[in-house]
Amino acid sequence: MNDPVALTEDQRDCLQEVVNVAMGQAGDSLARFLEVFVNLSVPRIRLVSRNELGGELEELVGGAGTNVSGVSQGFYHVDDGSGIRGEAIVVFTDSSFKEMADLLAYDDELNEAGERELLMDIANILNGACLTGIGEQIEKELAFSSPSLLGQHIPIGSLLEHEKLSWGHALLVEITYTLEDRSFTCTMFLLMPGESIEVMKGELDKLLEDF
Repeated sequence: MNDPVALTEDQRDCLQEVVNVAMGQAGDSLARFLEVFVNLSVPRIRLVSRNELGGELEELVGGAGTNVSGVSQGFYHVDDGSGIRGEAIVVFTDSSFKEMADLLAYDDELNEAGERELLMDIANILNGACLTGIGEQIEKELAFSSPSLLGQHIPIGSLLEHEKLSWGHALLVEITYTLEDRSFTCTMFLLMPGESIEVMKGELDKLLEDF
C-alpha cells in the first residue's frame, strides 16, 4: 500500500518480533490459567481502512457465518494518552466455551453469565500480558481500560457494528491461540489507528537503530 502510514519492511519485521515476544508471554499466562499447552500463530500485521475492518475480521476468524463472542479493551500510553493508543479485541469461537469449561472443571453447563465471566477473565489475562510485553520492549508503559463485552454468540460481522470508529486507517495485528487436540480457538486483534501508527513507527525505528 503506497500510504505514508504504511510500515517499511524493516519496521514490519521489527514489530512482528516485538509481538512474538509479547504474545509468548500472553500464551504462557493463558497456559498457566488453563493448565494446558497453548499453540501460538505467527502474528499477522497489516494496514486496514475503517471500511475494510469488518471483512478482514470475517476472513481471519473463519468467514461471515462464524458465530463468535468478543471482548474489547482500550489501551494507551500512560504518560499523557496522546501517543500510542488503540484497542485490543479478543474473539472466541462458540466451541471454545465447552473446552474452557472442561479444562477448568466446571460441574454445570456454562450459562450466559458464566461465559461472560470467562470471556472477561481470559481477555484480561491475554491483553494484560501482551500489552505489558509490547510496552516493555518499546520502553513505554501501556495502561488499559476495563474489558467491555462486544457480543456473545453473534456473527463475526456484527461484532463491531456498534463501535464508533473515527479513524481512517489502522494497524491491525492478529494473533491466534489454540490448544493441542482441542477445538479451542481464541484470536486477539490489536488495532492502532491514525497518529498511533506514526508513534509506533518512531519507536520501531529506535529499536532498529540499536540492532
